[in-house]
Amino acid sequence: MSTALKTMLVAVDFSPSSRIAVGHAVRLANAAGANLHAMHVVDTVAVIPLAGEMSGFQMQITDSLLRESREMWHAWTDHHGELGGAKNVPLSIEIGSPVASITHEAKKIGAGLLVMGNHGGSLVDGRGEKGVGVIAGSCVRRSPCDVLLVHQTQTGPFKSILVAVDFSPTSKEAVEQALRFAALEGATLHVVYAYTPPWDRLKPKAGSPESTEAFRTQYQQTLEKQIEQFVGAGRPEVVWAKPTFHAIPHKSHGKAIAEFAKKQNVDLIVLGTRGASNLHDILLGSTAEQVLRDAHRSILAIRPKA
Repeated sequence: MSTALKTMLVAVDFSPSSRIAVGHAVRLANAAGANLHAMHVVDTVAVIPLAGEMSGFQMQITDSLLRESREMWHAWTDHHGELGGAKNVPLSIEIGSPVASITHEAKKIGAGLLVMGNHGGSLVDGRGEKGVGVIAGSCVRRSPCDVLLVHQTQTGPFKSILVAVDFSPTSKEAVEQALRFAALEGATLHVVYAYTPPWDRLKPKAGSPESTEAFRTQYQQTLEKQIEQFVGAGRPEVVWAKPTFHAIPHKSHGKAIAEFAKKQNVDLIVLGTRGASNLHDILLGSTAEQVLRDAHRSILAIRPKA
């Protein structure tokens, strides 16, 4: 893990997905030697401001919610099981907007990584499958630090990692984080560049070089060599990780990444939230829903450096 990762924050809403996220946060914090903080937010929707005689009832409701949250945290961590390592993790509880409170807390404590479940059980697609939740998606957009969205099925370490690149500085940082996670977890690593072939934008004339399969294969191989150079294939950490390099032609970059992740049974997708191409749409629009719905994978979203 990065030596800059001194503090981590895990968001807790006591859903099954959140429980799994806490387990990952504890493991990663221990491996990185980072300080781990936990936060639970009682949504203001559950606490409606009341006036006059009703304010007393409001105070009782608020106190009950706060006490119940503290008791649930102790119930989660007061044993030697998967969450036993979180027993001494400080938990802050606030009443407010979950997104605003979580992102503010991450900034206040100087967190280098925010860990949370990819949903809180609130977002279900038409097939009955849970995708990225509204709160998780909003935290990715507003977080001052990198965000690890843990998929609800990812109960063990990440054994296979995909890092998406577009040759931007942010995707360079995504590569560095993917290498660190691969070293930490002992995972295999795939470096993927999804591109729209130029000949798909303008149909080549018959007999032109770009219309031949040989030309297109050579074009793809040249891109893969550029990916190797971008990653720095000769560096010790890259040599150790032994990544595979893939240039994937596809009209939809999000679909290309999701399909590759599914085919290779990838556990974690690492990518920047801003880039030189439309790659930034992956976590900021409908493409995010498509990737998480179709690939069913955890995502590490890398924020651009200031």
